[in-house]
Amino acid sequence: MSSDVRYALASRLHELKTALASTGGLTVYEIAERFGVSVRTAIRYLHALSNAGEPLEESIDGKRKVWRLHPAARRETITLSTTQMVSLFLSRRVFDFLAGTGFKEDLDDVFKKLELTLRKRDYDTRNLDRKIFDVNEAPHLYADRLEHVDDIITALLREERLRVTHGSVAEYKKAFVLEPYTLVVYKKGLYLAGFSHHHGKVRTFSLDGFRDIDRLKNDRFEYPKDYHPSQLVEGAFGMIGGERTRVRLLFDAKVGRFVRRRLWHPTQEIRKTDRGVELEMEVAGTTELKTWVLGWGDKVEVLEPESLREEVAAEAARVARRYGQTAS
Repeated sequence: MSSDVRYALASRLHELKTALASTGGLTVYEIAERFGVSVRTAIRYLHALSNAGEPLEESIDGKRKVWRLHPAARRETITLSTTQMVSLFLSRRVFDFLAGTGFKEDLDDVFKKLELTLRKRDYDTRNLDRKIFDVNEAPHLYADRLEHVDDIITALLREERLRVTHGSVAEYKKAFVLEPYTLVVYKKGLYLAGFSHHHGKVRTFSLDGFRDIDRLKNDRFEYPKDYHPSQLVEGAFGMIGGERTRVRLLFDAKVGRFVRRRLWHPTQEIRKTDRGVELEMEVAGTTELKTWVLGWGDKVEVLEPESLREEVAAEAARVARRYGQTAS
């Protein structure tokens, strides 16, 4: 038997086990219909599961013989209504950026169970994954990061230290100890926040910047009682913090409605003026704010502070020179 055939059979048996656990049991005819095989093949699937050590049992439900997993083998379940299951299933696209991590594999398994249960309730699931579509930030690429994510999650749950190397550290080949506090999701990217023994304080590191991650098994640390993830971005306009700065921006009336209908920052104050819509807020650091402002092009003007106004003007001038050189 080729490796591809063995993999396909193993995948089928896993799906069958999931179906037996999530639906409360199936007849051989239902198994045959669900997997598009003959009744004889469905029986072979059941025998293969049994031979693999899965505790199957058969019982009579009315006039039907139903196969199910033995109750002792089933995990504790959460009961969801059909609409709750559909809502959760439709959210799967939001998590596509986790491809290449253990998260995605676990979530795919969850969604497969949801799909099987919905089919049991006579819902056509063939087009469900196209009925919500997430258009957002360009996702980070996490190909081949499965082991890293697994070590991070295990260390987070067990409160164990990690020995890591990271590209943001000048001597990036030098390993340092990190006590993981929080896995942060930001703009379809993953970041790990924790106490860095190298820096002597809590720092946030991008996942794709890690070169090596080793979980220090049984090397536990005390999770700080006075720590909360909100401290990581308190006051910041994004992830990068800095000095607190009062900012005033004037938006063109053409984009005013869009500006007024968003919460850009907890401290924001928005008001209409004769010239357009003014947005005022106090942010911790302006690095990401400057990029955001530049993204509005000529539809926004920095009124305060003067330093930010000069930075944006200088950047705009460099962009104009670049395109001027191209045109010539």
